[in-house]
Amino acid sequence: MGLVLVGLLLIAVGVFSLVGGEIWVSRLTVGEGQGIGGTAALVVGGIFIGLGAFFLKESRK
Repeated sequence: MGLVLVGLLLIAVGVFSLVGGEIWVSRLTVGEGQGIGGTAALVVGGIFIGLGAFFLKESRK
């Protein structure tokens, strides 16, 4: 059950970064409008989705 939750959380964060195009590192960067954007956000989003899919696959074993 734990791996499923972790996998779904990683996929949700990855999709959010792909759709939003920006990742905030902390609560402070949200207020200041500074974060990771552009290509870096897409790469990180893809990595998170890949890791989430891996965790979901491993939870089936």
